[in-house]
Amino acid sequence: MEMTTEQHIYRHKSFMHANWEILAAFAWGHYQKDGRGMVVVLEDEFIHAATPQMKAFRFDYAAKDSGLLRQIDADLTPKEWGWLDTYDPDHRVIVIIVCKAGLSTYLIGGPTKPSEAFIKEKAKYN
Repeated sequence: MEMTTEQHIYRHKSFMHANWEILAAFAWGHYQKDGRGMVVVLEDEFIHAATPQMKAFRFDYAAKDSGLLRQIDADLTPKEWGWLDTYDPDHRVIVIIVCKAGLSTYLIGGPTKPSEAFIKEKAKYN
């Protein structure tokens, strides 16, 4: 069954909300290493899941001057470029969801600061 645009957006937001701490930790770690950038997620990885919870797969990070960002550059608007230059990386994360029809972009925040989410994630593996 084909989903409407509204259904896609609802699934995107549900996924990001359910996985805020993981997205935030991932973004913060890469921000510390690579600078400003955007988290890249493939929509096919989660869009048809019964629940929005993340399964085992990897995110990508498109740092501001990276080859990955140059690959998707043509699909970004001045809005996303503005986000990239002005977002506060310890309060917000830019998420690009790669869909069959193109890109969906979000500037999101959550209850836990990305730096705190990073520390919590790192502690799980120490």
